[in-house]
Amino acid sequence: METEDICPVGDTLDLFNRKWIFCILSNIFYGAKHFKEFKELNLDISNHVLSQTLKYMVENGLISKVQDGNKTIYDLTEKGFKANKIIFELACYSLDELKYSSLEDSEKIEIKESYKKTLKLTE
Repeated sequence: METEDICPVGDTLDLFNRKWIFCILSNIFYGAKHFKEFKELNLDISNHVLSQTLKYMVENGLISKVQDGNKTIYDLTEKGFKANKIIFELACYSLDELKYSSLEDSEKIEIKESYKKTLKLTE
């Protein structure tokens, strides 16, 4: 394969091509593990779309699915965990350039530090 034919950004975008993937990954970092919790945290997602997105994420190795009695538990795989840097950068971009850019700098710093801690980012 020629170097100019390699597009790692496009490859990554192909994996994360569904609207709710980053929301669900973020939810898991914040402690959500069950379908009902994802639904409560993402009110605009339909049950069908949530179900299909979770299935897609399992099939693509971003999360694992384990049965615990009659409950299903979703958790990050190593591959899913590695998205922590992407989630952090998306949050920073929003804080700096989009909807939340009008927040005070001190608020932005506090939010970024909270994300770093939750996403287990070390510098």
